Amino acid sequence: MPTIAIVDGVRIVLYPRDHLPPHLHAFFAEFEAKLSIATGDTIEGGLPRDKAKAVRAWLLAHQGEVAHIWEELRAGRFAGGMIE
Repeated sequence: MPTIAIVDGVRIVLYPRDHLPPHLHAFFAEFEAKLSIATGDTIEGGLPRDKAKAVRAWLLAHQGEVAHIWEELRAGRFAGGMIE
């Protein structure tokens, strides 16, 4: 489960064998949320409002990179690394 970014203290994770639709997991303290990579919408769970806003803004700014990592990870080609 590679951590691809840390946004305002929220750890952003993608799982190699995760189910569709393409999404990321965001972890902060006792909070967890799944966000759609395509829309930035929360699919499940939740984060504190300020953290959710920061993660969504980051995702929308890096949508292409995150979608690419999702595809590479599922195909077994992702070598790791984080998005700045």
